[in-house]
Amino acid sequence: MKVKSIKHIFISAFILSGCDTMNKINKPLPKLEHGLYNISLNKQIMEVDPYSGGRIKSLKLDGKDFLTDSTVNNFNWGSTFWLSPQSDWSWPPSAEIDNKAYTAKVNKDQLIMISPKDPKTGIVVKKIFSANKKTDSYKLQYILSNLSDRSQKIAPWEVTRVHINGLAFFPFGKGERRGGLIPYTTEKDGISWYQYRAHQVPAKGDRQLYSDGAEGWLAEVNGDMILIKKFQDIPFEKNAPNEGEIEWYASPVVQGKSYVEIEHQGAYEELKPGESVNWQVEWFLRKLPSNIKQEEGNSILVNYVRTIVK
Repeated sequence: MKVKSIKHIFISAFILSGCDTMNKINKPLPKLEHGLYNISLNKQIMEVDPYSGGRIKSLKLDGKDFLTDSTVNNFNWGSTFWLSPQSDWSWPPSAEIDNKAYTAKVNKDQLIMISPKDPKTGIVVKKIFSANKKTDSYKLQYILSNLSDRSQKIAPWEVTRVHINGLAFFPFGKGERRGGLIPYTTEKDGISWYQYRAHQVPAKGDRQLYSDGAEGWLAEVNGDMILIKKFQDIPFEKNAPNEGEIEWYASPVVQGKSYVEIEHQGAYEELKPGESVNWQVEWFLRKLPSNIKQEEGNSILVNYVRTIVK
């Protein structure tokens, strides 16, 4: 009996050790280098700056950055997080949430960052970033906590700046699509497309698109790379006032200084004092297969994305 027990313990320990090893293989560990946290995933590297709002500074595949940096715009760069609707704060966004230093630590495979409390709303944002080799994706969690003494309605909002000349697309939902970019978008088979063309960017006024989404994803192709964001689709009724579940923004056309924002928002809901809400997003960065054309209305391109996010 003792021999069998020892064998059982040894085998169990071996299995647990093997599972732990597999978890480490599938979940890359964040590393702090020169003030930035790097999360490597196969041929990808995500760089996160905890001192600038915990924002994603770069997302590289084979050394090529999909995001725009501070040389394009020294305020609007990388990927950040805001509270919606914008009508509650106009401009600029909360410095505590958007660009001030977050406290940061690594817990196993997770990079955890916490913002200062926003003085206007009492909201604190916790960002938890991690990666998984099994899905070849990055998991981004945004936890909003209401540390004020009053209830308030807010929605989470991820804002990602990418290079110009790309093609953005997503499945649209209910309601009317709005904004100054509408004349330059196309719609086919339930998919809304926006191909960036500098001569079509309005010189003045609204340079945005607001829309309800469907299926819980949006995508941007630029060159030979595609970034796909996957998230929980929200009902049309849960869109924040005067906002959209999916939003695009094209900056003014200035040589070497232009960028596009691909944005999406979560549900607009009441958050009581002491309550928190957890909003999750998953990023997939891929080399676009050479046989798939970057063109509006391409159903093969849409099916490629749907295969990845299923």
